[in-house]
Amino acid sequence: MGKLNRKGIKVYMIMLLCVIVFDFLIISPVIFSNFGMNKFSEAVYLFFKPLCHQMDSRSFHINGVKLAVCSRCSSIYLGVLFGVFIAPIVINRKFLNKANLLLVLALIPSLFEFLYERFFGVEVLTAKVLSSLWLGGIAGLILTSQIIDMFSSQG
Repeated sequence: MGKLNRKGIKVYMIMLLCVIVFDFLIISPVIFSNFGMNKFSEAVYLFFKPLCHQMDSRSFHINGVKLAVCSRCSSIYLGVLFGVFIAPIVINRKFLNKANLLLVLALIPSLFEFLYERFFGVEVLTAKVLSSLWLGGIAGLILTSQIIDMFSSQG
């Protein structure tokens, strides 16, 4: 990715805005519920239903209102936002060569956390949040570098 040209900056800003809006939607049921706009909350839950199981016991709550996705998904999406946000600072062209390796390394903590929860039946929320933030952050960095590189190299 290196130094961004004008087109790269435009693509990056659009991507950042999309991720911010997506993450805002995750917390929007809390806002809608506080203003008595429950129909909007229901629409947001319906929107995210194909992406997440939305189990009440596995979700974060704010003021007694469940976020639109579970704690693992919330953490991944927040990590993606962080990864996209810091991408221009930390990514260079050499990063693209190691993207697959970084993604595998990012998956390892989440895989261990997931398997631990499955086999021992114990949910360790801190491990889930940290491994999911890590995975989302690396995914955000990789996606940002790949998408900007793709659009910037097209004339």
